Amino acid sequence: MIRCIFPLFFLLSVCAQERFPLFSEDLSFYQGFEDSIDADLSAGRETPVWKAGTPHFEPGLRGKALFCGKGGAGLRYQRKDNLNFDRPGTIVFFYHPLNWETERNLPRLFFWAIESGKGYIGLQGANDPKNICMCERGFHLMLLFGKRLPVKVYPTPPTGKKGCSGWHMLAFSWAGDQLFVKWDSQPSKVFANGMALKDSDFPENSFTVGSGSYWNYLLDDFMIYARRLTDEELNQLYQANMKNGKGQK
Repeated sequence: MIRCIFPLFFLLSVCAQERFPLFSEDLSFYQGFEDSIDADLSAGRETPVWKAGTPHFEPGLRGKALFCGKGGAGLRYQRKDNLNFDRPGTIVFFYHPLNWETERNLPRLFFWAIESGKGYIGLQGANDPKNICMCERGFHLMLLFGKRLPVKVYPTPPTGKKGCSGWHMLAFSWAGDQLFVKWDSQPSKVFANGMALKDSDFPENSFTVGSGSYWNYLLDDFMIYARRLTDEELNQLYQANMKNGKGQK
């Protein structure tokens, strides 16, 4: 894995041997977790500003992955130039559940969020009902504590037992007043938010990925694109990773 710091227009030539991820000319942030907490590609700061837990790495989808959950770690990165809601974009990552079917009575599963009491956005596994496996709960896209944006929790259907093992892709996109959540190769769930997201809706200049508590999982290839990827493009990304990585196992 090669670590590259922008300018963006040098990305393809400097990182030509990085055959993944696709559409790399549109990336503003990419963390492959190759035995490092520093991002591999970054339009802004690549080093985390904070970490929860002790990061360690396990064999992942492509190379190494970050171990998350009980005994794992969460990492917080600077938003400036890495994540901008004043333009359409996509956040996409791959995760591998670890022993979810044996767990019960655990709260919400944390994937990523901008954590602030003045404007929160995040994509998480549902908090309830706690007496069932996470793969039977579905995901929640959450908008909380905003001054301009109303509080919204957008749910997606449960993945079912197939979501309890193997590698999976989860993507969140925004464009205009529409929000999109996509799991694996399934069509995006589209939500009409009524108003477009703005960078000023989320005053905290950081975003957190991964978790140091509760549900155990591996996190690999966390990517932020500076445009909205279509379902067709996300399917290409998914298929390329499942074919070239270890997603089929």
